[in-house]
Amino acid sequence: MDDGLKQRIVGAFVLVAIGVVFIPVIFDRERIEKMDHTTQIPPAPHIVPIDIRPPVESLPGEPLAEPAEMFIPDENTQQQAEVEIVEAEPVLTDKGTPNAWVLQVASYRFEGHARERRDALRVKGYDAYVEQINAEQGKMNRLYVGPFLNKQKSLAAKREIDKLLGVKSMLLKFEP
Repeated sequence: MDDGLKQRIVGAFVLVAIGVVFIPVIFDRERIEKMDHTTQIPPAPHIVPIDIRPPVESLPGEPLAEPAEMFIPDENTQQQAEVEIVEAEPVLTDKGTPNAWVLQVASYRFEGHARERRDALRVKGYDAYVEQINAEQGKMNRLYVGPFLNKQKSLAAKREIDKLLGVKSMLLKFEP
């Protein structure tokens, strides 16, 4: 067989092989995957302001309420009262958003691991979500629980989650 004929046959074979590999890739439009742009973070709560009417003054001729009896606590009731005193927390921040807390449970390199833990916490009744961030180590997936409007409830949830997952979660201010 002639060398020129051999080269033409090999060349034709190579071109057919390239065509078989690359033509389906070029014309296959179904392989383009759409990106999911939905967020895992719950929406900010909608707070509706309400108008509070001023107190009603008593009408002339109506009897006024009698003053309450004077109560002088003894030593035992005074100690109980000191334990039960809890400072009132402001409801809104300076920006007008709710004063809330969130627990950062853990950070995961792989999104699948974070989603598994999120789903496990949701089964237990917690509002958990995953947020992706860019850190020095690369892309990380942080697992959060909350937000909580009551700091005492967030601390109770922190103790339960730490015991359940064997982690040391962090209590952070919630920024919507």
